[in-house]
Amino acid sequence: MAEAETKNTEVSDEDGAQLELITGRQTAAILMLLFEDDEAARILERLEPQEVERLGEAMFSVADVDAMQIDGSLERFLQLTRNQSMLAYKSDEKVGRVFRQALGTSRAETMMNRFAPKRPSNIAELLKWVPHKDLAELVANEPPQISAVLISFMTPEAAAEMLQLVPSDLQEELVYRVATLGPVSAHALAQIHGLLESNAPSAEEIAPPMEIGGVMDSASIVNNFPKQLGRAVLKGVTRRDRKIAKEIEDEMFIFADLINLSSKDLGTVVRKVDTAILVPALRGASSELKAKIFAAMSKRAAETIQDEIDEAPPQPMEAVRDAQKGVIAIAKVMLDNGEINMSGGGADYV
Repeated sequence: MAEAETKNTEVSDEDGAQLELITGRQTAAILMLLFEDDEAARILERLEPQEVERLGEAMFSVADVDAMQIDGSLERFLQLTRNQSMLAYKSDEKVGRVFRQALGTSRAETMMNRFAPKRPSNIAELLKWVPHKDLAELVANEPPQISAVLISFMTPEAAAEMLQLVPSDLQEELVYRVATLGPVSAHALAQIHGLLESNAPSAEEIAPPMEIGGVMDSASIVNNFPKQLGRAVLKGVTRRDRKIAKEIEDEMFIFADLINLSSKDLGTVVRKVDTAILVPALRGASSELKAKIFAAMSKRAAETIQDEIDEAPPQPMEAVRDAQKGVIAIAKVMLDNGEINMSGGGADYV
């Protein structure tokens, strides 16, 4: 739903009376109140939780609008939608039906997995509607392995916020469990559905076992904790499994974090990195980070590296990631030795 909150230009009727200015959100609310109940409900089903809340507030605020304001809102809606096509509406469902009819269900699903945009899991969608306080109570009363599966479907930001509401020992346990998750059975996924809604699908109705969680997920969650809490949780995971804790730390400090180094420290790191590693590493760098790295080098060195990047053949993403890990490994040693310092999220845990 459009979040436009700018107010309309004043409109006058034939008698010169001015319409009260209506916001974009109020315009949407007026339209919702004009729809039949089932039509309005179908629209709400397609909105995000925050959008539903804001639209609901607006619907109460416009309950006493007059006929002139309603006409103005309808005119505004028509102006905004006049050039919009309907091709995008439920296009995913249309494509799915056509492919299944042409290829059969199995072959259609295999083919569509190659090109179709990834749709959020039903579990991830359900989680958006559950308050963090309720989720914290839920994971506190479920077996840790089930709770870890549930957390893996949350965004890192939401998971970090929710985990701050549970006891510290459970925080460590669940971060560790997320990091060590493997394939999750359809039965376990059905159980998660059952925790979140009463009309839960059976295991047979859910997709085959899926791979979720992992060290990277845990690292993303810890990166979203307040720094002191992140350090405490990592210490707890270290007591439980030093190897997993080290892997989480490694994922928390990524190539993009180099932008948090001062120009001086970044130059110190770059001077210790072999050109054969730096060139492929920079191919996957953001333009902002690349510019900062070049600025930390001499003009001649930067031009040489840029020339090598331009002349090098295309690199597999695996090679780029390996090169970036090589640069990070050097930077981590320098951080540990106190040769450089970093301001920002991940470095506080290294």
